[in-house]
Amino acid sequence: MTQNNVIKSPQKIIPPSRDTADKIIHEQFVHYGRNAKEWTRKCVLLLPEIERKQIWKKRRFNSLYEYAAKLAGMSRPSVDEALRVLKHVEDKPELKKVIEEKGIQSVRPVATIATQETANFWANKAREMSKNTLEVYVREYKKQFSDKNQNDNDNRLEILPREEIQSENPPERRAIIISLEPKIIAELEKLKGDKEWNELMKEFLELRKQKLEKDKVNGEAREGGLGQKPAPVETKSIHIPKKIKHFAVEKTGGLCGYPGCTKPYKILHHTQRWALKNIHDPDHIIPLCLAHERLAHHGLIDNEEQTTDKWKILTEPVWWDAKRLVDEAVMRHRKFD
Repeated sequence: MTQNNVIKSPQKIIPPSRDTADKIIHEQFVHYGRNAKEWTRKCVLLLPEIERKQIWKKRRFNSLYEYAAKLAGMSRPSVDEALRVLKHVEDKPELKKVIEEKGIQSVRPVATIATQETANFWANKAREMSKNTLEVYVREYKKQFSDKNQNDNDNRLEILPREEIQSENPPERRAIIISLEPKIIAELEKLKGDKEWNELMKEFLELRKQKLEKDKVNGEAREGGLGQKPAPVETKSIHIPKKIKHFAVEKTGGLCGYPGCTKPYKILHHTQRWALKNIHDPDHIIPLCLAHERLAHHGLIDNEEQTTDKWKILTEPVWWDAKRLVDEAVMRHRKFD
């Protein structure tokens, strides 16, 4: 048999592996899900016009909610929320564009604070930040820029008798209720005497500060306390040494170090970026909650390398700061988590 007459056997078709098949299914689901979210966002933007023109009634639906549920899979609360937010931004096309890009929840934190003059500013913030980070930024922004004329007493922390807390016209101070053992309560009342609780708390705070300073200088370790401040460590490892980590966390009692924030800390933040100096300095490592740490990497905390009592919110980052390169890389990696 000549070479030309050789019969070739058909090639064997090899089915895709299980991992490959799973990957294909996953990618299809992500693709369809992404498209579904996009079309849902477009549906949301049409709701005010559908309500205004009563299109749902013309199409023989019993209500706007039934119309939205059957045609777009929207729940009643999501319809109400969408209409509420869109009413606030109806004259702000910049924010409506963000809704189309990211969804109605992305602009909910700024819907009531944005004006036509500031719409572009808030639209940029909504694009850059997750909803949680944006909510915290709006809260800090209001405290810093919108409440300047409020009485200073608004920011005081006061323990008040229950009858004052429940009264119709309580003092202009922030009231808190603390659950304590009866023995401790009795001791506190003795120490208080004829003073106001506010004065006693000031004394406690001053004594606490003096004690912390003494511990730093003398290294007089106390049980569960700060002890001697560790020396800065220069290293190529991003992992914070155990002693420095413990010292940093104890400085804030395990809470976020941003002024006024009482959330548990989530991240130990280098106010002098480790990537720039490769140094773990206990004076420049601050425990922060997730949202305030994100604000730091958005470049929106002023005086960041000073003590936290001097921290303030910025409206825009300082673009020529060397930390911006690090921060931008960090936020690209995290996206909107």
